[in-house]
Amino acid sequence: MRIVYINLDRAIERRAFMEEQSAALGLRFERFPAVRADDISDETARTLGKGWERPLTKPELACFLSHQTLWSELARGKEPMLVLEDDVVLSGRLAAALPRLAELTDVDLVNLESFDRKRFVARNGRALGDVSIVRVHRDKSGSAAYLLWPSGAQKLLARARLGAAPVDAFIHSLKRLVSYQVEPALAMQMHILKARGIEPPIPIGSTIQASRQRLAVTPENLPFHLRRLTTQVKLAGDHVMRLFGRRYRRTRVDDGDFQPRSAADQSRS
Repeated sequence: MRIVYINLDRAIERRAFMEEQSAALGLRFERFPAVRADDISDETARTLGKGWERPLTKPELACFLSHQTLWSELARGKEPMLVLEDDVVLSGRLAAALPRLAELTDVDLVNLESFDRKRFVARNGRALGDVSIVRVHRDKSGSAAYLLWPSGAQKLLARARLGAAPVDAFIHSLKRLVSYQVEPALAMQMHILKARGIEPPIPIGSTIQASRQRLAVTPENLPFHLRRLTTQVKLAGDHVMRLFGRRYRRTRVDDGDFQPRSAADQSRS
C-alpha cells in the first residue's frame, strides 16, 4: 500500500517532519510535490473555483488539485492509498492499525483524523485491534489523513467533473462515498493540536486556513448563497436522522497519542 504525503517544494521543514514520522513509525512515505497556487491561472480559478458555496482561493484550488491528481493515480489501481498532508501529526498506533484497515471490504474511505468537530455517525462501531471504526453519515472537515480505495477515488473523480470545493468539504459531502472513521483518531493537524493545548512539533501557518470575509449578498453572488442554503437544508435532514439512531458527536481522541515523546520514550519504541 502506498503512503503519500502532499508537500510544497518550499516547505522544507514540513518535509523533514514527515520523513521523521515515517522513520519513527517504520513506514515508507512517498512525497508528492503539491500543486502551487502560483501555477493556477486566473482563467482556471474562474472556471474551476466558482461551483461551490463561495469562490475558492487559489491556495484552496491548489490543494484540491493536488488531492485530485492522487485520486487519478489511485483510480487505476487495485489497492487503497493512505493520503496525508504535511501538517498532520500521526499516532504511534498507525503502523499496527494500517494492515487491518487495508483488509476492509465494501468501503470507499476511512478517515484517520479528528478535526475536533462533530459529525454524524452510526450508533455502534466495530473493533479492529486496539482501534475501532464507525460508519460516517455526514462530515465536512479534515482531509489531512485518509485511506482511500480505488472505488472511492472513482466516485470523487466523477463528482469533480462538476467543479471543485475545499478538498475536505468536497470529500465529505459526497453521499455516495461509503466512509468510516477510526477511533481513537490516528492523526490530527498541528493547528487542531495547538487549540487543544498541545504544542506543535514545528511552527505552523497556512494560507488555506486564513480567515475570510462573509460573502456579500449581490446578484452575482446569488448562486453561491443558493448552494449554501441547499447545504443547510440537507443538514437539517441529517439532524432529523438522529431520531433514528444516528449520533452527532466528536471523534474520540487520546491526547497522549500526540504528546511530544521524550528521547527515552523514542528509544524504547
